[in-house]
Amino acid sequence: MTQTLASATRPHLYSRPVRMSDLDSFNHVNNVRLLEMVQDAHMDLLYLQQGRPGQEIRPSIVYARHELDYTEPLVPEPEPVTIRTTVTSVRRASFHLISHITRGSRTYCTCVSTLVAYDLAERCLRRLDEGELGVLARYTAAP
Repeated sequence: MTQTLASATRPHLYSRPVRMSDLDSFNHVNNVRLLEMVQDAHMDLLYLQQGRPGQEIRPSIVYARHELDYTEPLVPEPEPVTIRTTVTSVRRASFHLISHITRGSRTYCTCVSTLVAYDLAERCLRRLDEGELGVLARYTAAP
């Protein structure tokens, strides 16, 4: 079961077990699954922790880029991994997140993501709104 370890703190922490479906033929977590883990943590940070009971979640932010560095193979163990995410910069219509997939003191993957605010109806970029900026401020790295 996926759960959030902490909210409204720096950084955002998200816990996730390694599942059988995550494994490839070498018995370690496939690189595509590592990116999915990062995206699960981002979904939790941006939408699920924002308290929208009874409201449909309609993401209005899209990924423009992911850059992943794989440090070592992630293999199944009873302890879940933690995805630690920090906002590193915010601009008018975009922001950057850095996420580390860890277990204990080991880091398995680091992902730098660029996300862009997007107007679905107009099919174009838009400015980040005050609510979004407030969420991002909670997880912004200290200067």
